[in-house]
Amino acid sequence: MSIIKSKRYIKKVALVGDSAVGKTSLIRGFVIDVFDDKYIATIGAKVSKRDLEYKLPDKTVYLTLMLWDILGQKDYKKMRTQGLSGAHGVLLVADLSRPETVKSAEEFWLPEVWEIIPNAPVLLVGNKSDIVGPGSAMEKELQKISAKAESPLILCSAKTGKNVEEAFRRIGELMTISELSEKKAGELTPEPLAAAIDDVVSDFCEQYGDTTRAMEIVEREFTRAKVNVNTPIKESLLMAIEYLSDVERDVHGRDVSEVNKLRRWKMIDEAR
Repeated sequence: MSIIKSKRYIKKVALVGDSAVGKTSLIRGFVIDVFDDKYIATIGAKVSKRDLEYKLPDKTVYLTLMLWDILGQKDYKKMRTQGLSGAHGVLLVADLSRPETVKSAEEFWLPEVWEIIPNAPVLLVGNKSDIVGPGSAMEKELQKISAKAESPLILCSAKTGKNVEEAFRRIGELMTISELSEKKAGELTPEPLAAAIDDVVSDFCEQYGDTTRAMEIVEREFTRAKVNVNTPIKESLLMAIEYLSDVERDVHGRDVSEVNKLRRWKMIDEAR
């Protein structure tokens, strides 16, 4: 009898697009627990989370999506960069009833995403399909953008709930399921230290207890240690682990923080 293995991932998903395209409404339609509506001033984003489960033939994947609702104002480049950095995937949202938001998706948001996180999968989302109906001019325009950018497109309505769940599950698949399939087929050899980051972050979140707060801390301390999550170097990762240990010392005490630090050091040392 074969044993079904399981794997747990924590993935950061950034939602971008012009103001009032429905990013926050989409998140509210997807998450079970709605967090404080106030934007976190230091990072320019509101963070929510939702757990998903994917059953594959040989394993079950448990995926925690950390959803970063990025400010839509184009004046806040620094905050948007900070919010986008380290994202494993992006939902780029446009309002089907407002042509300027579709144009902005192609001319502003896609180039910015490609500049900051060039390897992250992007899912185009046409929101408010309940208003325009099928076959609209903006739907066709988004289809052209989708084909040109080689990014999939899904049409949904935050108001009616149509395809909202499917949009978030789809970005989960783009980030995780395809990655697992490629690894299994031997088509992708990820940078070992970059792969180890997921293990370190997952371990910290599990030990800290509050995943939302833990991800904020990770973001802060990784930035402080100058960790490049796409092409990390060992020294910066070890420094980030040291900073995380300092945080844990105040929460769990010195003994626990030291044990956790040594375990994470080992994760980095064993990354070959």
